Amino acid sequence: MTTTTESTTRPVVVGYDGSESAQAAVRWAAATAARTVAPLVVLHAADRIVHAQDVSIGIWDPAAEHDRARELAEQGAQLVREEHPELQVTAQGSLLGPRQALDEASAHAQGVVVGTRGHGRVRNTLMGATAYGLTGHARCPVTVVPGPATMPGPDAGVVVGVDGSPESERAAEAAARWAQAWGADLLVVSSWERPTTDPWGLSADGMRSVDEAAAVRRDRAEQRARHAADAVTSTFPDLTVRISTPSGRADENLVEASSDAALLVLGTRGSGRLSSFLLGSTTRNILHVSAVPVHIVR
Repeated sequence: MTTTTESTTRPVVVGYDGSESAQAAVRWAAATAARTVAPLVVLHAADRIVHAQDVSIGIWDPAAEHDRARELAEQGAQLVREEHPELQVTAQGSLLGPRQALDEASAHAQGVVVGTRGHGRVRNTLMGATAYGLTGHARCPVTVVPGPATMPGPDAGVVVGVDGSPESERAAEAAARWAQAWGADLLVVSSWERPTTDPWGLSADGMRSVDEAAAVRRDRAEQRARHAADAVTSTFPDLTVRISTPSGRADENLVEASSDAALLVLGTRGSGRLSSFLLGSTTRNILHVSAVPVHIVR
């Protein structure tokens, strides 16, 4: 999501279905749109595309369903107008399913915002199908808001995970823009896992000992973090940037590092064995458990 103070015609799009999760997403999206001087589109998808013969025999009326979808979106838009009267807000309805409608809208948006779960059939899962599916397919950055959240600022920083992949480099740049726009500090996190000997007792990573291999992995993680930090400070010299290189699983480390932050920024996938997937394993795991908004950069 672009985070500058210049006006843009590309809107922030937020999905809304009336649920508490959607209300939190709308408020977060509105604060972002206000800061970026962007219009906001509140979209409700009715998920009412059915067989054509159902229309011909009067089972449902597409025009009436579309009006009802827009009316619900208007309820979300009204929440925004009460808190941000200066913001340009548009309510839109769609007969598509939520993921399809938001994916379509993402082609012309600067960012899409969704809650973790809504009123759908999978609302009791850790993360709803709409949020999960959209993060892997949207054509712009996606932010998943798990509940009421504060925006970044001096007391609530931005955290980004890096692993040396092109996706994480773009994530670091996006995180720096967020931190700069909101006056927040940036924490760059690069994890490493302590190696073990293989079943035949051979040295880990071709090293003479596990400790030597661990030191190499730790040094590489620090190099990745410093490289990312140096890259963003060259563009944002006034930005306060720190690095962290904890050992252990990347998803667990990032969730812990962002526990006191306002935003966690990630790439869609990293440099691991699952890098060919639409959504990498680390990002996928974090989306299920993060207590703070997660911003996914493509």
